[in-house]
Amino acid sequence: MIASQKKMMDKAQQFNLASSPVSSFMVTNFISLRENYSIRHTIETFRIHHISGAPVIDEKGQLLGIISEYDLLIQAASKKLSSTIDFKVDVKYAYPETSLKEVLIMLYKERLKWIPVIDKNQYVLGTVSRIDVLNFISAQKIDD
Repeated sequence: MIASQKKMMDKAQQFNLASSPVSSFMVTNFISLRENYSIRHTIETFRIHHISGAPVIDEKGQLLGIISEYDLLIQAASKKLSSTIDFKVDVKYAYPETSLKEVLIMLYKERLKWIPVIDKNQYVLGTVSRIDVLNFISAQKIDD
């Protein structure tokens, strides 16, 4: 961990933010995709909603995987745009009770922009991104 990340974690710990649950700063109004979406439809969804990735869910709302802009770049360049999307099924995720510290470490170590938040039955409840974490910390008015 570099000095700036350590400083941020120290501040979070000092103000007891490190134990704050994801449910206190996750986004619950999120865009999700279905496994049968085409590459073209997914690109359009990303463009319209200004997102860089989304959870892929089944008809019940349970997490099947995630897809990112990076995934779409490869697929758009190598497949027909009418082809069904391929998505990652080995996914990092958080639960509503997962702590800020755990999410921060996961996002940092795995170099992720965001992760889905799920319940014990794999239903997607929201997402949490790096900027969500930063906004939560900065909203707590932690002074230097």
